[in-house]
Amino acid sequence: MKNWIFVLILLPLVTGFSCHQKMLYTPNITLKKDGQPCISIPIQKFNFFNKNNRFDIIEADVFQVGIGTLWEKEYYDFSKKYSVNTGECLRFEYQFQRNRVYSISFISAASGSKEFENGKQKIWSRDLRITTNTDGSAKLLLDLEARENN
Repeated sequence: MKNWIFVLILLPLVTGFSCHQKMLYTPNITLKKDGQPCISIPIQKFNFFNKNNRFDIIEADVFQVGIGTLWEKEYYDFSKKYSVNTGECLRFEYQFQRNRVYSISFISAASGSKEFENGKQKIWSRDLRITTNTDGSAKLLLDLEARENN
């Protein structure tokens, strides 16, 4: 429950925006062959006719309830900006461990737009847990399923 307090109250306060002004978006998360998550901006979230499918990542973090922020990266220096296409795995430079619930979040703005300057960037957030199947392979649990039976 504390992770939702962070996402819904603390994250907007830290970024300078109140909850009622920002909608939380849900990133796509899949498992890569190495068992680590691939976190991306879903293609279907955006208008088919929108030609801009490239986004600047402004900030990203990994949070664990009871521990706090485990990893955080800010990309405020636009001379060294970090951009991704929809569907492309973001660089979360953190080694996720099995059987731990993580809350990941990041902030994006459409590349070449004034979304960041105008306060219209998107806040993405999701909970995840990587478990082990009976055959030893990794299994990804998301959101409520990730938080249950923890």
